[in-house]
Parts: sequence; structure tokens; C-alpha cells
Amino acid sequence: MINKGYLLGDRYRIIDTLGEGGMANVYLAEDIILQRKVAVKILRLDLQKEPQTVARFQREALATSELSHPNIVMVLDVGTDQGLPYMVMEYVDGPDLKDYIIQNSPLNLHDVIRIMDQILSAMTLAHKHNVIHRDLKPQNILMDKHGNIKIADFGIAVALNQNSITQTNSALGSVHYMSPEQTRGGLITKQSDIYSLGIILYELITGSVPFNGDSAVAIALKHAQEPIPSIKEKDVKVPQALENVVLKATAKDPRDRYASASAMRADIDTSLDPARVNEPTFVPTHGTSDDETIILPDFKTNRQREDSNQAKEETLGDRNNKPSNKGNFLQTLKTHKWWWLFMGLAAVLVVGLLLLVVTNNSQSEVRIPDVTNLSEESARQKIEQVGLKVGKIRHQNSERIGRGKVISTSPPAGRMTKKGRFVDLKVSDGVGMAKVPDVSGDSYQVAVAKLEKMGFDVIRENQFSDSVPIDHVVSQSIAAGVEVKPAETTITLVVSKGQDNHEKNDTVKLPDFKDYTLREVQEYVRRHDLILQVSPAYSKKVKKGMVISMSPAPGTHVPHGSTIMVSVSEGPKIERDHNSIKTFTVTYQDNDDDSSNRRGNHIQIYVSDDDHSINNIYRDLYIKRDMNFSIPFSLKDGAGELRVVRDGQTILNEKVNR
Repeated sequence: MINKGYLLGDRYRIIDTLGEGGMANVYLAEDIILQRKVAVKILRLDLQKEPQTVARFQREALATSELSHPNIVMVLDVGTDQGLPYMVMEYVDGPDLKDYIIQNSPLNLHDVIRIMDQILSAMTLAHKHNVIHRDLKPQNILMDKHGNIKIADFGIAVALNQNSITQTNSALGSVHYMSPEQTRGGLITKQSDIYSLGIILYELITGSVPFNGDSAVAIALKHAQEPIPSIKEKDVKVPQALENVVLKATAKDPRDRYASASAMRADIDTSLDPARVNEPTFVPTHGTSDDETIILPDFKTNRQREDSNQAKEETLGDRNNKPSNKGNFLQTLKTHKWWWLFMGLAAVLVVGLLLLVVTNNSQSEVRIPDVTNLSEESARQKIEQVGLKVGKIRHQNSERIGRGKVISTSPPAGRMTKKGRFVDLKVSDGVGMAKVPDVSGDSYQVAVAKLEKMGFDVIRENQFSDSVPIDHVVSQSIAAGVEVKPAETTITLVVSKGQDNHEKNDTVKLPDFKDYTLREVQEYVRRHDLILQVSPAYSKKVKKGMVISMSPAPGTHVPHGSTIMVSVSEGPKIERDHNSIKTFTVTYQDNDDDSSNRRGNHIQIYVSDDDHSINNIYRDLYIKRDMNFSIPFSLKDGAGELRVVRDGQTILNEKVNR
């Protein structure tokens, strides 16, 4: 688990937990640069060393980032933090489709078609890019406050050209929405997604899934063998044409299903048309698929278990129907001369059996070992040595136990429990979040002592300064008040070398830019051969277009070619609906011959809309990898404009419409 307040990738501050999954956890975060809420999916700490899980996480990021569609959750950024992969997505403020169905069922049929239209539109694009979702279900479909659909979680999606398309004896996805061929571990195609879409449509219409059972195996067998229950028997008002869309999408043989998501969408869009009111019930032409059945693991054992239970029940039933001879047998014994001897032997036998049971129980119980302060792996080995299993692993901060070491177990150490039981572990994430102190102006020795005592690593950089005494801190790389994990954070301190009396002609003394406009700062850095990096920020106090803060501090002497960072006011934050969002990717170009390339590619973004002028820089930064951008445009009238410059060359220049 990631703690609230943690600054992920030096940009995304964690606000709250949105959900926990088997592969990754999802958090609500704030993009501190664009000052908007985002959803961040972070690979679980205990899975970061599993290559298959990391590959699946990367596959989801790749699959989703390639799909730019208003009904697919947008990937805004991908990166790693302390070696942990994360993916930043747009935040959808609203329920998932499962909750929406529960809260609003029965749905108006026009609403059902409106929702399915959006889902099918998104899946048409995904299939056009040869991406199969494989886990379509209402829980993976989000709905914002305006009723717009967003498909999420492409975690087990695959491309049609990947070798992993056929997964013998394995089935990924949710069994309530899984196609028959998927439960058999057979070939998964676009028609497999269409089957899941048919089940979702069934649930939208009826408020429930078509098949339920005591186990996943039982439900999977129903999908493979039983016909979809009649919707019209539940509600006669549902047109046969609409039920036919469900029947065709969920045909057992993929050849009987829709050829594409767009074909299914075209059919459902006319399903309420009066001209189709007398349409006959859809009947598949291929019947049950003749593909070889590949049974999932545990199918056979579960079936055998069910047959065995049924046989036992039948045996008990036969016994209950037969007359009992118990009374006659006891009466005969009572009159026999060996009665008392028989009773004595029976008593001895019962006592012996009781002693045997007690002995066996005592032998099957073990004491939970103390694994406090052991690594997770060492704790696992010690627990398994006594015949127990490791269950859930939870993480929390601890000032007493080092990071990665076990804090406690549940049940606690020393308690007796039966062999084979699960023991949960509580593992330390180390010291929790802490606010960075303000050490600017302090002597370097005092600043280092203060920061190292809190657990920070410190790096020193020297600069000339007319305003800060020698060996005192000019600035710090992380602003005061920001909450971070000290054990995982390095702070760079810029320390004054005093006044530069010998090399002032080769350096630039920085003025205080706080009274400068962005255009004036740009002109200053141009004249003095400096590099400017701009970050927009909202401010109620600083007028729009004026500098809020700068780094290094005013009065600092910096060499020509140094990078100057300024934060420029966007004015007060105004809540408004953006008419358009432009998403694009800027590729990184490596040029070993260019010495300036050590900083990365210099990217400048210019925006023209109701709030910005194309003549002013919207974002100014350096990149060392391909980066995705998502720029919101506010357009009341007319079109906007987007221009992207990489290392002085325009690589994107286009109009943006509402």
C-alpha cells in the first residue's frame, strides 16, 4: 500500500485508495502540475519481482495507451517510482456499471441501448487495433456523472498477433461473463468479447446475470451447455428483436455470433424499431461447438465431488425408506446372557476411540512461530516448516521495524492452530510520511544534521551568491512542507560559495522574477543564454501570466547555459467543462553527438483556446523517454490550436475543434 500524501514520480500526490486488486492497487491522486485529479494504478509491491505480472501490467499500459477513444479510460502517463511501475489514467468520478445496474434496475430500454452504444463503439476501436479485452464485465465499465461510459482494465488484454492467444488449460476473466471457448481454454477471438458484451446486455435488461452457481466451475459449465434463459419470460415488454441481439451475441458457437462489435451495434440500434416487432426468435445454425473440450483445472475433481455427494444422498434416502431393525436387535441383546460383557467391551472401545481422536488432534495442531523482524521470505520459510501457509500480506508504516521486515502475524505468534491453516503477515513499509523542513538560509552543517536525522539522503551542490552567506543553503530541491518518505528521498541542497569576485563575467546574477511576466522572463533568459523551464499553476493571489516562484533563488550567480525554473500563474482555478481533450505522444530522439542531449529532448508546448494564447508557452520541459500528453481545451466558439516543438523544430501543429 502507498501512503496518503506520497508524491509519486515527483508529480502525483496520493489522496486516497480507490481499489485493491490481485495485480495492482488503484489510487486517487492529484497532478500537482496540472492541478487535477487522476487515477494511478501501481503494481503491488509483493509482485514487482514476478516477470509475468510485470509483463501483464506493461501490456495493459501498452494496450490502453494505443486506444484513444472517448469511451475508453485514457492513459496519461506511464513511469516507475523506486523501481515500482505505475500508470496514470484519467479519473472517472462515478460508479461502475455493476453498481449503476443495482441502483437503477430495471433500466429504461432506451438507456440500455444508449449505454451499449458507447460500449460497442469503444470495443469497435479496440478490435480495429486487434486488441481483445478478455475481461469485459460491468465492474470494468465506469460511468461519469454525465452518464458517459469509460471502459477500463485491459490488464489481461492481448493482441491478435501475440503467441499467447491460445491458453490451453487456462481461463482468464470473470466466469459470469466468460465465453464457452474461454472456459475450455480454447482459441480466444473478438467473438469472445462479443459473448461477454451479450451477457452485459442481458444484465442491463434484466438486472441479473443469466447463470449462477455454487462454484465458478458450475457457472462455466452452464455457459458451455445451457441455453440463455428467456428474457421475454421475465419481461414480456422486451421486444423480441432486442432479445435476439442477446441470443446472437451469446451463441455457443462463435460462428453464430456477430462478426464485429460494429455489426452488433447496428443491430441493437434498430431493435426498438416498430418494423421489427414481429421478428422471429433467433436460432443458431451451428448448434453447440464441436471443438475439442479442454477442461479447466478442478473441473473433473469438482464434478466427481458432486457425483459422490449425490450418491451419498441417494444412499441415505434409501436407508430412510427401509424399516429399521435397531429396536429388535437391542431387545435381543438385552435378553442374552452376554449383554453385560458386550456393554463393557463397547465402553472400552468408545474410550479408546476418544483417546485416539484426541491424540490425532494434538498431533495435527502446531504453534505459530515468532517471525517478528524477519524478512518476508524468511518468515514464509519458517511458517511453512511447521506445516502452516502464508495468507494475506498487509503493509503498514513502522518506526520500530525496518522496511520489508515482519511486524506481526495473525493469529499471533505462540497460539496453537491446525496444520495447513493460513497465517497472515503484517510487513513494515518503514518510517511513514514526513514533511520536508525549510532549511534555506541555514548553515550547511545544520541543514544536513536536520535532514539526515529525519532519514533523508543529502547531496550538495555549490553556487555563487551575493545574498546568501558562504556555506549557507541557497535553495533545496524539494520544497518545504511537501510530504514524502524520508528513507526513499534524496534532497539536493544548493550551498552558497559566497560572492563571485573572479568569474562574474562568466556567470549571471539572477534577478527576482516575481514581478516579471512570462514574456519578460523569456526575453531575459534569451539575452543571457539561459534555459527556461516553465510549469503552470493556479493562484488566487498572483495575476495570470505573472511568475509565482523561481529556482534558483534571486541573487544567485549561475553559469551561462544553466536551467532556470519558474512557476507561472494561470489565475484562480475555475471549474469548467472542457469542450475537448487532445491526447498525443512525443517521442524521444537520442542524439549522442549533441552535448545538450544529456538533459534530454527540449519540449515546448503552445496552446490556443479561451484561456491561452499560442504566443505563450503552455509547458516547457525536458524528456528522456517517449511521453504521453493530454491537454484540455476550453472552446466556447471556434477552434483551438496546438503546437509542439522538440529541440527547436515543430513536430505537431494542428487545429483542435470542440
